[in-house]
Amino acid sequence: MAKKGLGEARKLFRARRFSDVIRLLEPEVFRYRENFDYFKTLGFACLYAGDFGGAFSYMSRAHQLKDDDPDVVLGIAAVHFRRSEQENALKRWLEVVEARPGNRVAQRGLDLLRKGMTPDALQEFIDSGRLRTLFPPLPPRFSAGPVLAVVLGVMALAGISYLAAKFAAPRAAERPGVSVIEMPSDTTPLVDVGPGQAFTYTEGEVRRLFRNAKAELLGYRDNLAVVDINRILLSNAAPSVKERARLLKGFVTQPTFDTVRNTYTYADVRKQPLLYDGASVVWRGKVANLKSSRSAITFDLLVGYDQEKQLEGIVPVSLAFAADVGNGDAVDLLGQVAASPSSAAAGGASSSAPTASAPDGVAPVAARLSLVGISLHRISQ
Repeated sequence: MAKKGLGEARKLFRARRFSDVIRLLEPEVFRYRENFDYFKTLGFACLYAGDFGGAFSYMSRAHQLKDDDPDVVLGIAAVHFRRSEQENALKRWLEVVEARPGNRVAQRGLDLLRKGMTPDALQEFIDSGRLRTLFPPLPPRFSAGPVLAVVLGVMALAGISYLAAKFAAPRAAERPGVSVIEMPSDTTPLVDVGPGQAFTYTEGEVRRLFRNAKAELLGYRDNLAVVDINRILLSNAAPSVKERARLLKGFVTQPTFDTVRNTYTYADVRKQPLLYDGASVVWRGKVANLKSSRSAITFDLLVGYDQEKQLEGIVPVSLAFAADVGNGDAVDLLGQVAASPSSAAAGGASSSAPTASAPDGVAPVAARLSLVGISLHRISQ
């Protein structure tokens, strides 16, 4: 019975009889409460019928049941855009572009965000019916057409795809989502006026930092990008700029000992930990206060103390993987900086950043510094 009901709904949907789909499926919510196809079909019918509240509810449930369907994400993004929730729409379209770089609907939405749109222009866009260009594509209207033609068409497309894959040039960009993240429109202020920020920039400087961060991510110079992004996040940049900077930071990946580049010294990070939050470092030292649990290994890294001559500092480390390491071992640790604001820095030769001598005239910020271990090598003594 369930399959028959959904099958009939699909036929009605292909026939563009969206109201009939809604009348058929809405009374059956309890029966189909765990069925992805049900919520997707009903959500799309509501979307094309103009019931955006119902569409959002049903598509969101479909997304909960299956979060990797790009068409559902496109539908959710369209509703966000209609509601002027541009940051949420941006996130959703970026999800689609990451999964399917050539998706035209997502690219169209990102182009609209890139150009910027006033509330009046958005309303005109909706009233003109062009909002449908951001909807997930409709399935074809199947008539009793010849199956042979379809089969031949598929075979022809398969042959073309094979030749294209064989002779096409290598794809240059492997982070397509980075390229489409743009600054807010020219009509939006890029900086805020107010105290309490570590960095104070002009709009031109914010644009330059943002542009540099994108170029560095596309060149896989993630550590350089992290610092430029953090400069934006710690600055007087407007919230809309910071939101886009956080999206860029989401593309940073963990390196290996072989691939890590542009690392920072303990002395660099100690001066301003928040500036390096998320950056990868390789520090040498000795293991102390080792503790093991089912979920993690924790210890203090005595930075620079591998030969027991000079102690630069003590940094808490957590490892989410098994490691053959013991107290007193000298190690090279590849880790990711985890810095968090602190009302008071810890005393002594600790992991906390000092509140003096911050670089570049930056307003000092007390912060706690730790490392999330990525990899570890023991050093033979």
